[in-house]
Amino acid sequence: MEMDVYDELLAAALFIIFSTFMLWVFRKLWAVRKRKTINDTSSKSGHYWSPIEHEEQHNYCSGCKEHIVSGYECDNCLLKVDNINCLRSVSTKIHCKVNQTLCRKETFDHHWICGNIGADLFCEVCEELCGGGVGLQDFRCSWCWRVVHTKCKPKFTLHCDFGRLARTIIPPYCVTTRKPGNRNQRMAVIDTIEVPTEIANWRPIMVIVNPKSGSGAGKQLLRNFRAHLHPAQVCDVLKSNIAASLRWIDDHPEVEVRILIAGGDGTICSALDQIDTLSRRIPVAVLPLGTGNDLSRWLKWGKKCGGDIDVIKLMEDIQEAEVTFVDRWTIDAESQKKSNKKLSMTNYVSVGVDACVTLGMQNTRESIPRAMSSRLLNKFLFFTFGTKDVFERVCKGLNERIELYLDDVHVNLPDIEGLIFLNIPYWGAGVKPWATYNDSHRQDCDDETLEVFAVTSSFHIAQMQIGLASPLCIGQAKHAKLVFKGNHSFPMQSDGEAWVNSVGTVEISHKCKTAMLRKAEKQRSGCGMFF
Repeated sequence: MEMDVYDELLAAALFIIFSTFMLWVFRKLWAVRKRKTINDTSSKSGHYWSPIEHEEQHNYCSGCKEHIVSGYECDNCLLKVDNINCLRSVSTKIHCKVNQTLCRKETFDHHWICGNIGADLFCEVCEELCGGGVGLQDFRCSWCWRVVHTKCKPKFTLHCDFGRLARTIIPPYCVTTRKPGNRNQRMAVIDTIEVPTEIANWRPIMVIVNPKSGSGAGKQLLRNFRAHLHPAQVCDVLKSNIAASLRWIDDHPEVEVRILIAGGDGTICSALDQIDTLSRRIPVAVLPLGTGNDLSRWLKWGKKCGGDIDVIKLMEDIQEAEVTFVDRWTIDAESQKKSNKKLSMTNYVSVGVDACVTLGMQNTRESIPRAMSSRLLNKFLFFTFGTKDVFERVCKGLNERIELYLDDVHVNLPDIEGLIFLNIPYWGAGVKPWATYNDSHRQDCDDETLEVFAVTSSFHIAQMQIGLASPLCIGQAKHAKLVFKGNHSFPMQSDGEAWVNSVGTVEISHKCKTAMLRKAEKQRSGCGMFF
C-alpha cells in the first residue's frame, strides 16, 4: 500500500515537471513566432521590433501616448509602443528611417521621432534642455541625433546632413539591400552602394557584433549601433553570415571602408578569417567584450567595454585611428587518434597549463551557457580552474612528453608545465611577458616571428599577473613544430579555443598580415568603461 502511494507521488511529481517544461517550451516558441509575426507585419514600414520590459525611464507609447511599463521598441529608430495594437497602428502611420521607398537624395529630410528624449540633451535652435517632461514632447532625428523643442522645430532646417556621423553612415538613398540566399539568415545585407559625393571624406564603418558576448553588453551594443548607423552596416553574427555582409566590399573597390568587431577572442578570430578572404586589406578595430581582451589592450581600445557607449565618439575615434599591421598564423594539428585540426591564430597559441584552464572554461560554457554569460563569473571560474591546477598539476613533466623545433632546430626544454607561442605584446589578460627581453630580442607584431616562452606552473602564471615573476624565455622563430611523444594527451588553446591534442604533431606557420586600427593616443575613449 505504501509503495502505491509513493508511486502515485512520483508520477504526480514527474507530471508536474513535464508539464512545466512543456509550458516553458511553448512560451519560448510562442514568443519567437510572435516576434516574427510582428516584424513580418511591419516589414513595409521598415521597423524591426524588439520586446522591452520593466522600463525604468519615463518613456511613453507613440500610439496611445500612455506610460510604458513593457512593450516594443524599434531597433532602428527607437520608436516605442506598449502593446501589439499600438504597434500595428504606429507601423502604418510612421515609417522607419531605413524605408528606402521614402528616401531621396535631393530632398533628404530629418527623420523626426517625437518624445522619449533624454533630459540631458540641448535643443539645436534655442540651446535649452529638451525632454524631461511628462508625455511625448520634443523631437529627435534618428539619423543625425539632433534634438529640438516642439516649438523650435519649424525654425530648424528640413535637410539632414547626418551630423557628426556623416563620414561614417551609409545614407539610405545610396544603398540597396537584399535578403541573403540562406533562409537561416534573417537580416538584409548590402547589395549595391553609390558614393555620396556631397559628403567630404566619406568612409563608412561596418560593424560585426556578437550579442552573446560581454554579459549582455553585446546585445545592448547591437541595438545601439543599429540605432546610430544604417542597420545594413551592422552584422549580428547569430543571424547574419559575415561573408555575405562583407561581400559588397569586393564589388565596390572605389569605396574606402573600415570594420569594427565587437566580441570576444573567438568572435574576433572568426571575423578576421572572413576579412582575410577579401581582395584588399580592410583596417579593423576591435571592441573588447571578452574576458582577456589582449588584442584590444595592445590596440589601445581598452580592457573591457559595456553596452552604453557613446557610439558617435567611438565612430570618430575609429575614423582617426592609425593603421598598423599584425601577423596571423596557421595552426596545423595532426593527430594519430583524432581528426586533424586547422585554424588561424592572431594573439597566441599554447600547450599545457594555461590551455588546461581555458579547456575547463570552454567545457563549462558549453554545459551551462546561460551561467557563463557573466564576465564576473568567467573571471571567478578562471581563478577556480587555476587554483585547482596548483594542486593537481596535470601538465607536470610537459617537457618530457613533447619535442620542440624552432626553425627546424631542436630545442631542449627546462622543467615546465606550459609553452606559449606569442604574436602580440599582451597575454593572460594584460601580462606583457616579452617586456623583459625586448632589449636583446625585439618583438614586432608584423615581423613574421613568434616569441616563445614557458611557465612552470599555475602559481607561476599568477605571479606573472601581479608582476612578481618573469616567464622562461625559450626563443624566437618564424616556424615552430611540436611533436607529442608516447600516449599522452595535453590541452592546447589558440585565441580562446581549446582542444585536447594527443599523439601527433602541431605546426605553426605564417599565414598573412592583417591591417588593424590602433586608437590614436591623443583621443579619449568612446566607451566610459574602457579604462
